[in-house]
Amino acid sequence: MSEAKRIYQANLDAVSAAVVAGDFTKIRQHIAIPNMMSTTDSEIVMASVEEFDIVMMDFRSELLARGMVDYRRTCLEAHFVAGQSDMVAGRHRTEVILRNGATLPPYENHSVIMRIDDRWMGIWLQAIMDNTELQLLSPDIAAAQAEARRMLDRTGHRTA
Repeated sequence: MSEAKRIYQANLDAVSAAVVAGDFTKIRQHIAIPNMMSTTDSEIVMASVEEFDIVMMDFRSELLARGMVDYRRTCLEAHFVAGQSDMVAGRHRTEVILRNGATLPPYENHSVIMRIDDRWMGIWLQAIMDNTELQLLSPDIAAAQAEARRMLDRTGHRTA
């Protein structure tokens, strides 16, 4: 296994175990804030610990409501970003195992992790699925941020 893939998988394993355990402090040890997450139909920027915790609690509640007993993410590929020994980009598959032994439909993700203060931290994640399929992103926060972007687009003050 390449060094990039080992680093990426270790981050996936740590965050997955913390999600199952509901240990939001442990999750924050492996995911940087601010953090950007997106699905094919939504995106969210978590700019504070409070916002991050809300998003993670909402996501875990969604998984538990569906019967989650395990949350597994497997690295499919990972590489150091060209010229950046402190940044790894990769792709992984997520599986949610339910109480009855079934699984939710697996989905793929793209993610970037970065070494920050000697720890590998997730800085960006894109789930290749609609947020309506599995609420990865808090609908209320995502909707409020989308509305703010729409307002900026209408007034012409958006710079991106």
